[in-house]
Amino acid sequence: MKRLLLVLIPLVFVGCNSSTDRPIKDSLSKQPEKSAGRKFFDYDEIDYYFSRYGDGDVVTLHENRSRSKIDSLKLDVILGDIPKHLSDTLFISKLELIGYKKGTIDQSKFRAIDRIFVEKPMKNWIGYTCIRIYNDILIFKKQKKVIGTAKVCLGCLAHQIIGTNANTENFGQDGDYERLGKLLGK
Repeated sequence: MKRLLLVLIPLVFVGCNSSTDRPIKDSLSKQPEKSAGRKFFDYDEIDYYFSRYGDGDVVTLHENRSRSKIDSLKLDVILGDIPKHLSDTLFISKLELIGYKKGTIDQSKFRAIDRIFVEKPMKNWIGYTCIRIYNDILIFKKQKKVIGTAKVCLGCLAHQIIGTNANTENFGQDGDYERLGKLLGK
């Protein structure tokens, strides 16, 4: 816990908005371009949850030693790895309770979403220079059943994608985070 705090606090002061916080691209790792692969999800509905937590909110929440169960869940969703598995869907019903607002993605945007959430070849290695804060969460559904989740930090260009057999490792290549941000109204 102390180690996390020692790493977390200096990074918070650096923040995600300074000019040095852009992704670090390794131009040596470029590979030949290939066409896109499998779609991540076969869905008919996307719920979209969004929040505006910032570095200060996260530090305050993390430093709170008498954290409630809801605050612990909030910290695990915002910074952590909840959900760990596709079967971990209980957190979805609590997203609004922990400060997220719910919306839906209009079906007219599904084709554009499909071009983002698809296997891609590696073009550039991207490193992150800030704390990932998952303010944007997409819940993919098929016939009202949750089939996948995507937590995204548009500031750090980080993601956590659950529920697909496709290779998500290269998610975000070629400006996908920027395109996703525009689709989400950012």
